[in-house]
Amino acid sequence: MTGQKFKVAHEGGLLQYLFEIFPGQSRTGVKNQLSKGQVLVNGECRTAFDHPLRPGDTITILPKGISIARSVREDAKDTVLKAGVQILFEDENYIVVDKPSGMLTVATGKEKNTLYSLLNAYVKVNARMQRKEDLISGVRPDRSTAKIWIVHRIDRGTSGVLVFAKNERAKDILQSKWKDLVAERKYVAWLEGSLEKEQGAVQSWLLENPKSLKMNSFENEVKDGQLAITHYRVLSRSRHYTQVEFQLETGRKNQIRVHASYDLGHPIAGDEKYGAETSPVKRLALHAATLVFRNPFSGKMVRCSSPLPEAFERFERL
Repeated sequence: MTGQKFKVAHEGGLLQYLFEIFPGQSRTGVKNQLSKGQVLVNGECRTAFDHPLRPGDTITILPKGISIARSVREDAKDTVLKAGVQILFEDENYIVVDKPSGMLTVATGKEKNTLYSLLNAYVKVNARMQRKEDLISGVRPDRSTAKIWIVHRIDRGTSGVLVFAKNERAKDILQSKWKDLVAERKYVAWLEGSLEKEQGAVQSWLLENPKSLKMNSFENEVKDGQLAITHYRVLSRSRHYTQVEFQLETGRKNQIRVHASYDLGHPIAGDEKYGAETSPVKRLALHAATLVFRNPFSGKMVRCSSPLPEAFERFERL
């Protein structure tokens, strides 16, 4: 790693040790190195003046340009967090996030505040700052275009786990081998009424009505219809609602919402589009809880989960 390196010889506080290392530098200048994130201890950025040091620890003082670049990257990440989006996993090919209810995945018209636009800006800042770090470090920078690619979507009212790709090749591989790479994809929803069976599966053909833009479910195959298979099991019941876990075998538009309403006869609470009569938490009561897939580049399993929204606890009392 680029920067001045020092081996710690005795125990003590970080700031005091820095004063010893740089006796000719002003105390204010040394403190600024800490506050601006230029000081690493054993490879980790430390800003606390009293951070304890032990003999054998390594202190690295980063060039000012690198510390600024890293600070900008942290600011970009904070912007994502302030928008209510949690980053669950990220590497050079994929980014998995926890989307809040009410946020569009991608613009369908003139909307600008979408998850796609938010993450696209984030990866562009990261790439730009990484190029700056590489140049300072004498490493040949990656000048390929930084961009987010959509792998799959969840509805605006649905919250939970969603994966994007950071390059077209990563997107194409995950999409084309989705059935082979995705080991688990689970949703949790609260349905109106009491579901009769404890568990089961729904299979039908879904076809969109071009006028209403609603998906219709057909028991038998229809022209241009898409086969949709959803497995379900009851998790809990309250007086007027049933909490159900859904596992997707296919991923069609509005699949769970359609199967819950048309095939199971119990719409998801808050889903006015598909016949719900109640909305006790003022949102679609559907949450993408779990996504597990094998990273085609590393071969490792990526397991991402999102806790159920706190608002869902209200159903237990209804």
